[in-house]
Amino acid sequence: MNIDVEIAKKHILKHGILAFQTDTIMGLGVNGLDKLAVKNLFKLKNRPYEKPLYILCYSMDQIFKYTLSIPDYALKLMEKYFPGAITFIFYSTEEVWTTPVEKGKTVGVRIPNLKPLLELLAYIDLPILNTSANISGEKSIEKEEDLYTLLSNSILYVPFEYNISMSNIPSTVVDCTGDKPVILRKGAVDI
Repeated sequence: MNIDVEIAKKHILKHGILAFQTDTIMGLGVNGLDKLAVKNLFKLKNRPYEKPLYILCYSMDQIFKYTLSIPDYALKLMEKYFPGAITFIFYSTEEVWTTPVEKGKTVGVRIPNLKPLLELLAYIDLPILNTSANISGEKSIEKEEDLYTLLSNSILYVPFEYNISMSNIPSTVVDCTGDKPVILRKGAVDI
């Protein structure tokens, strides 16, 4: 990683917004335990409060920390598709601010298939709420230089040592709060 991970961690602990490449699209992330940081991110993106964010996780242990119960069918899907471009929604422990106005009763979780990002997430060791790097409803940003032009100089871009080949397709989103999985958004993974 070209940036000191300690700098990234300090930035996020001061209500900051990180930008980084993922295996899908350029992402923005904040500390999900920090209501002000979540509010900053929603304001930056002009994102409606009715659209909660999800957590990028580095391990199943981290997922278990912020979810209540995971149905057997979901565990099988996670075993098959993680790490990867799929987000699963579960009932949560209600610790994470998924919007600026409430801690989510449900939370989406995803383990990305990108080793340097997983290493960064593990080092920061917080529930990193994630969203695409764009103004809400507009095309996702693909290049570092566009981040500052379209968003803000207050974000900190975390470059990785080598170029990442992003798919530029968002993750598939699957609601696992019921008796069977329900696909809410068809994305990079077909299930």
